[in-house]
Amino acid sequence: MPQFKTRLALISSLCALLLPTGLPVQAKPAQQTRPSPTTTTIYQRAKEQLPPDLYALYRVIDRVARSNGLDSNPWRVGIASQYEINAFATEVNLIALYNGLLDQLAGDSSALACVVSHEMGHHAKRHIAMGQAQKAALIAQIKEETHREVLAEQQDAKTDATAASVGGSVVQRVIGGTLGNIGGNILGNQGRRRMADSQKRIDEIVATKTKELEQRLAEQVRKQEFEADETGYLYSVRAGFEPEGCLRAMQVLARTPGAEFDTDHPAVPKRIEAFKALMAKYPPQTLAQEGQARISATQPLTYDVSKDGQTLRINSRHGGSAAQDIDRKFGQ
Repeated sequence: MPQFKTRLALISSLCALLLPTGLPVQAKPAQQTRPSPTTTTIYQRAKEQLPPDLYALYRVIDRVARSNGLDSNPWRVGIASQYEINAFATEVNLIALYNGLLDQLAGDSSALACVVSHEMGHHAKRHIAMGQAQKAALIAQIKEETHREVLAEQQDAKTDATAASVGGSVVQRVIGGTLGNIGGNILGNQGRRRMADSQKRIDEIVATKTKELEQRLAEQVRKQEFEADETGYLYSVRAGFEPEGCLRAMQVLARTPGAEFDTDHPAVPKRIEAFKALMAKYPPQTLAQEGQARISATQPLTYDVSKDGQTLRINSRHGGSAAQDIDRKFGQ
């Protein structure tokens, strides 16, 4: 999220923006069914084994994945040690959050869920894979256009320089003496100036094309951020978290430098207005009911801590071991 970034980056004044008092109070999600012994056992074990932040992230991803049908593949989450207000999605299924963001969202699981869901949305929308492919295509296009224009400039300069060189030699041969040398020098200087002007023009072309590339990439990223915001809202609310959590996450982000401006991420005030529109367009109670139906039909996802202890893998509904799956299917 921004700036919750794809690298994003990437992750874009409001110091304290609250919901207008005129907004209706959102209905609470439907009461959950009493957890089965299996559910209780898995969550209790996770709370005992995992550090508090990883436990919270595990519970968030477990609910978001199951309530939105995102549990057919595993998810991986990690915590970056830097104190930054940021999070990002990368690789195939990795979500990373910085310590600073976790600190600022402490005690607010709904805001945390919106951030995590935003990053899961980047993965679900294939923004990372598409972003890399589109960036490569844009760079190739810019290079091709620049190459054509540069070649034209260079050819014109060479033609002028050749003409000046030949003209200078002719003048010197025909006129001879001092006047011939002066005439030849004038034409030679004109050729050199044309070459220098050509190089300056080439530099200008490259600078212009580079700026165009940056602008087009930034526009693409801003569009993807709005898409991930919408997806994150739907995912987190469907998982039973408070819709206002997205606004509270934005309020934290609004305190960061430059948050009121469009960069490679949309300005935070624009994102806040978009979230308010989403809250009106998609009733939270309906979303929560949809998600609860899916959760009730599934089992809690298991997890595994990486060998280096840096990341947590939340397994898919198929479990975390192909060997165990074979044993379940065919016996030992």
